[in-house]
Amino acid sequence: MKEPSPISPQLKRLQTPEQKAVGNFLRKIGPLIFIAGLICTIIALINFFMAMSGSGEPRLFWLFFLGMPLMFVGGVMSQFGFLGTVTRFIAGETAPVAADTVNYMADETKGAVETVAKSAAKGVIEGIEAGRAAATNFCPHCGFPAKAEFRFCPKCGQALAA
Repeated sequence: MKEPSPISPQLKRLQTPEQKAVGNFLRKIGPLIFIAGLICTIIALINFFMAMSGSGEPRLFWLFFLGMPLMFVGGVMSQFGFLGTVTRFIAGETAPVAADTVNYMADETKGAVETVAKSAAKGVIEGIEAGRAAATNFCPHCGFPAKAEFRFCPKCGQALAA
């Protein structure tokens, strides 16, 4: 049975065949170049320490100056070759933690959000009611709202009912 691909269909359409070929190339060649550089460096160091113990001059120490850059280039190629795999692994490890954190925060703050929402709604309702109470009298002639302490309509000047 074939395992499902770790790449989602949405991301597959973003990856071109050229990208896939380059990634495969980097995954194969990068470690080989790194190993070649490591072998050169080991040979150079062995030759150097043997020469220091009295067996002559270090004739192969130049391999150190070849091996170190090869290790760097091979390491960088490997890093870029395995970048997608590593990124998917990291996302797979961190996404559940992030989801749990968001859910925890939502559950823990739900009561506080409800309290704030109820207080805001209560304030709005009180403001509307205060506005209605302040202008409960209407002019019988023109219908303009007037405060309860007014004796005359501010719009038409007619006497208001006491």
